[in-house]
Amino acid sequence: MDSKLFIKGKASDAYNFFGNHSKEKGYIFRVFAKEAVKVEIIGDFNDWQGQNLRKYSSGVFSTTIKNAREDDRYQYIITSKNGVKTKKIDPFAQKVSLEENSSLVGGDSYKFNNKKTKKTPNNIYQVHLGSLLKDKEFTFDKLIDHCIKNNFDYISFMPLTEYKNYKSYGYKTSNFLAFSTRYKDSKEFKNFVDKAHAKNIGILAELDLYEFDESSYFLENFDGTSLYNYDYDDIKYNYYGAMNFDPSKNSSRSFLLSVVNFWLKEYNLDGIVLANIENAIYWQGQKDRGINKEWISLISKIIEIIHKNKALALASYNGICDLDFDLDYIYDLSFRQILRIMQKSPFERNNYRINIQNLIINDTSKKILGFSFVDSFLDEASLAMKIYGNEKISQLKTLMTFLYSIDSSKMIFMGDELASFDTFSVFEKTTLDTTTNESKVFNKYFKNLTNLYKNENALSNKDSSSKLLDLEGYSIYGFIRECKNDKLLVLINFTDLEYKIKSPYNLEELINTEDLIYDGNGNINGKVNKNDFIKIMPFGSAIFRIK
Repeated sequence: MDSKLFIKGKASDAYNFFGNHSKEKGYIFRVFAKEAVKVEIIGDFNDWQGQNLRKYSSGVFSTTIKNAREDDRYQYIITSKNGVKTKKIDPFAQKVSLEENSSLVGGDSYKFNNKKTKKTPNNIYQVHLGSLLKDKEFTFDKLIDHCIKNNFDYISFMPLTEYKNYKSYGYKTSNFLAFSTRYKDSKEFKNFVDKAHAKNIGILAELDLYEFDESSYFLENFDGTSLYNYDYDDIKYNYYGAMNFDPSKNSSRSFLLSVVNFWLKEYNLDGIVLANIENAIYWQGQKDRGINKEWISLISKIIEIIHKNKALALASYNGICDLDFDLDYIYDLSFRQILRIMQKSPFERNNYRINIQNLIINDTSKKILGFSFVDSFLDEASLAMKIYGNEKISQLKTLMTFLYSIDSSKMIFMGDELASFDTFSVFEKTTLDTTTNESKVFNKYFKNLTNLYKNENALSNKDSSSKLLDLEGYSIYGFIRECKNDKLLVLINFTDLEYKIKSPYNLEELINTEDLIYDGNGNINGKVNKNDFIKIMPFGSAIFRIK
């Protein structure tokens, strides 16, 4: 790394320089603390007695410790210009012990055997790794097998970086280069990434780059001044109490660019998801406070780094993004509104007809629609539990049919494919196994539906188009999906009324929620001739090939 580039805010490889790195004898330790008067290191290798680091004019402090060993604990003691001493964890440490507020010497190197996937992310499975690991039956091989059987082509992991507050789900990072010790070790995870690539499954990871844990051991006032955070109290902390990065500071810029580059190179990831991007775009995440131009500039640089690594740049946001970033995909939360509609009585749902029609006809080819982990714990109910009435599984099948038949990439959260009735919690295990007959039958439908989505160009090809049909009735929707010579008819019934629709085409039924194999009532259509009537049962849906 060129230290001049770091000082200018243009370095993206600072992890190769800062932190601790093995030498022929021992380890060299480097830390950037420009305004510090003195930096000492204490650890297992010196009986926790202060040992001075040499300061260079660049603001870099460095020392070599010959008897340092892998997994030795250490801390820095930073002395500010005011003479205040503060213990700090190394910002570039790749392993830490949060229980002891210590950095650890070393890192886990791994040589990958398989290249990144080049597939389009059509069907993404969002995962909270900690919850899966609570299941004693879980293995990474099992996760890969589960994704193959359910036709997921990408796995998106909620933050894997180390974090102190369990309730934050990992979104308030404490150590940005350290793989969380809650999730086994980084070498095992890298091996999993390698195996996933061998099966042509892509791996995405979320990074929450706009905030950090406010504890004094981390980045806050690192060298006695606000090296990484804002100077002013009104913007220093965000709504959740975490500390905000100041993107106007070159130390923050180089640090964050290097964090992104590190995860892409060292973990061979297929993409980075920039979580909660509105918290950076708008001051304090509030659109009415205006745009933060420094973050706009830095986000653009971060996306450049991602693309230089031939990886995907994705973002999730809760509001409306009006800016033209060079993102490959955006997690659009429109389906949270559809879920709210499904929580209403069937009679009320027709009042929201325009919302559903807009999803059918709008161009959402660069968007990812579906459900995230938030939809599995809001209102203290899982996705399935949120749906109105007693016939939740029938309605969930039709909701999934709607999702997988409109023009977009898809994402669901772990458990949604099993119609889980368990509210997601980081304190409880999540299983990849079907635990009830109801779950088993629903998952059978889900597998067949997603297999149809995967193999039908009219559903999954980005060049496909949609045409809305004008059907009479409450909360009944019909539309045609078309790609070149392939045409499919999709019928969705979000109400508890049965409909008979005169067919303008010769049709072959491909899937129907009422099929007996999915515990339906058996009222399916099979082959339909032009001018025959199609039956769509209450809360039912079906997809047909137009002959």
